[in-house]
Amino acid sequence: MQTLEPEIRRISFSVAAFLMLTGAGCSTPAAEPEPAAETEPPEADVAHDPGLIRLDEEAIRIAGVTLAEAETRKLEIELEVPGRITINQDATARVGSIAEGVVVACCESVGTDVEKGQVLARLHSHEVHDAEASYWEARAELERRQTELQFTQETYKRAARLHELKAGSLQKVQEAESKLRSAEMFLEIAKAGVKRTEIHLRYLGLSPERLPSAAGEHHRAHEEEHLIEVRSPMSGTIIERMVTPGAVVASSDSLYVISDLRSLWVIAQVPEQHLSSLRNGQAVKVSVRAYPGRTFPARITYIGDALDPETRTVEVRCELNNPGRRLKREMFATIAIGAGTGKEAVVAPLGALQNVDGEEVLFVPEEETSFRVRQVRAGRRSGSIVEIVSGLQAGEAVVVNGAFHLKSELLKARMVGHH
Repeated sequence: MQTLEPEIRRISFSVAAFLMLTGAGCSTPAAEPEPAAETEPPEADVAHDPGLIRLDEEAIRIAGVTLAEAETRKLEIELEVPGRITINQDATARVGSIAEGVVVACCESVGTDVEKGQVLARLHSHEVHDAEASYWEARAELERRQTELQFTQETYKRAARLHELKAGSLQKVQEAESKLRSAEMFLEIAKAGVKRTEIHLRYLGLSPERLPSAAGEHHRAHEEEHLIEVRSPMSGTIIERMVTPGAVVASSDSLYVISDLRSLWVIAQVPEQHLSSLRNGQAVKVSVRAYPGRTFPARITYIGDALDPETRTVEVRCELNNPGRRLKREMFATIAIGAGTGKEAVVAPLGALQNVDGEEVLFVPEEETSFRVRQVRAGRRSGSIVEIVSGLQAGEAVVVNGAFHLKSELLKARMVGHH
């Protein structure tokens, strides 16, 4: 359904003022009325004309009847489409294990708020021991290559010195130099090997500086430090948990899903004919049944590249701020999207519109202290404004405050007439 954006200029005035304008105030003063026999509030008179309600001035004052004037306005058209609230995938992380292992400690529950870097689970994995062994092997190889380099350097210096003293051949110098260059190359390879194993250890959450220096002692004394820690990559709320203590997990398994619920997506399906009204970054308004009368600002962040062949609609994604996390995932929503300016239409205050026996009606002042019920056809609505498609012209006055009282008087009179 489409809605109206602009506000109608309301002109509220009393019925007494209206009667003065119609000439009621020019009549000669009436004789002093006799005291009423009863003290009951006066009732409406609809005996002769069922569509006309007559009230005296006191009844009008008690009902608080005020009028407003209908206007013609050029309408801002809003398209309303249904949607569904879901998580913001750009603010969501799927947390998995970085190695195969057994879960020995966990678990945070669904709905728990966590901080970036917080430990969510700990795993025991043989990969940790394999990585440590590779690290120590690389360190041993590095030390061997460093010793080898020192030896070849000394050999080269001795051969060069003997050659200078004419006590050694040039061939010996060249052979020593070749071995020195090879030792330097192998040393660089050993350094790279240590660097590679250090990176793998850090990837597993272990620090090479904290590893025990004595092989064989660390398996018992430092067992706690050998557990792989699964940490949260972001701050947010746990919305899924797929792990329990004792579970065997692989590196491809997901353990948790964490999302920042302060930001959500609204997915809507917009009819093909309205595509020209959409653009990225466009502001929209979102409403849900849980908070009637309230709208939440959002903006379009994605417009689909293909139509649904069955519904002839395109997917539109809106990003929605969720202060206080009042909005929930999987809520149904209505998205109001500006669709340009339409033609002029007659508009009236929404409070003037009443429903009588399934028909939409307004009450229009007539004669001195009477009000005519008039059937109309209402169109688009926005806030306190409603479009009157037929049954009312611009400039006509309608009852706003007190319209419900007139409706009650009308229904009461009809019930009496039926009896």
